[in-house]
Amino acid sequence: MMNLLLTGGQIVDATRPEPRRDAWVLLDGPVIREVGQGTAPRAERTLDLGGAWLLPGLWDVHTHLRSTTWTGREPAQTFPETVLEHGRNAMDALLAGVTSLRVVGVAGWADVAWREAFACGQHLGPRLFCCGDAIRTTAGHDPFGGARRMVAADGADALVQSVREQILHGVDQIKLITTGGIMGAGHDVMSAVMFLREELTAAVRIARQRGVPVAVHATAALAVKWAVEAGAHSIEHGYLLDEEAAALMARRGVYYVPTLALSHLTRDQARTPSEEAYCAEHVLPDGFRERANRFAPDHEASFRLARDAGVKIASGSDQGPPREAALLEIELLARQGLGPHGAIVAATRTAAEVCGAADRLGTVEPGKLADLIAVTANPLEDIASLRRLALVVKDGRVVVDRRQG
Repeated sequence: MMNLLLTGGQIVDATRPEPRRDAWVLLDGPVIREVGQGTAPRAERTLDLGGAWLLPGLWDVHTHLRSTTWTGREPAQTFPETVLEHGRNAMDALLAGVTSLRVVGVAGWADVAWREAFACGQHLGPRLFCCGDAIRTTAGHDPFGGARRMVAADGADALVQSVREQILHGVDQIKLITTGGIMGAGHDVMSAVMFLREELTAAVRIARQRGVPVAVHATAALAVKWAVEAGAHSIEHGYLLDEEAAALMARRGVYYVPTLALSHLTRDQARTPSEEAYCAEHVLPDGFRERANRFAPDHEASFRLARDAGVKIASGSDQGPPREAALLEIELLARQGLGPHGAIVAATRTAAEVCGAADRLGTVEPGKLADLIAVTANPLEDIASLRRLALVVKDGRVVVDRRQG
């Protein structure tokens, strides 16, 4: 692969709040070789960004690769149809500038299959970091109405076996579901902790012993504390945090993926044209919509607790399709208190850390892999500018080019 010079841009590198003006990036195959300002070096191929804003590729670290929001009803699809849908949604996400996804629960290790298909070049798609089947208990959280996208296990031994089965099939992380959620059946109560403490400890212990990080769906503060003390890598949702839980997460360096979209993308709360359009197309059943509206203030308060405690926050939507949901979540993070730069960091550098890939992804720096996007307006002034996509580069290869001229 020839070297490629991207010149005439402004770089938001996700390492500092100030952009680099009149900047350039030299790619050597799939790797960033140099980043500079002013006079650029020669290259075999040059692309003029025309003043566009260059950033790391975006991430969504909480997706299920589905096509819509939660409905509580599984669509009438065969398993092969569902697998194809997952792949299509992942590929579409790349074309929207989402170059990496952490998939936190799909059936039959379809995420692992698509990860390998993308990695070997069989299909063009984003990088996938996979959890395989999410693991819950009997009578646990079940937004799918009994569909097999999760496995149920009861007792420490059964949970350890389930974790080992996921590892056998090549997952990157383990997903445990310890509480209820906004979308779920009547017994699916967010304040209820559905694992025994010894069950949670055993499941996390075997995963960590095997070198596999654990993402824990935990809405109640008690479940969050148990998960963090057991050694969780990330907390998903955290709608009902308290100060003690937030402080513990910060002290232990546990990541928080708040999934604000899950409680905020309702027709009653939509505040931007993009949110209104999404909510008009992806309609929640009234029961789920009312539940989301009711818990949105608690979710916002928990988010502020985590932010103020210094917890590391990463961007994950838990909505679909990821080409839309990833951007909506980033915009919500900015609006709820991270600001544009903080939201960009959450969707790039911190997201890469969550996936154990910060040594090679997540920032625009020499030595990192060249997963990059360019947008035509300043996202530090208006985070919605991330929608004004001009260029997508994956592994040093231009996959979208909408530059003018």
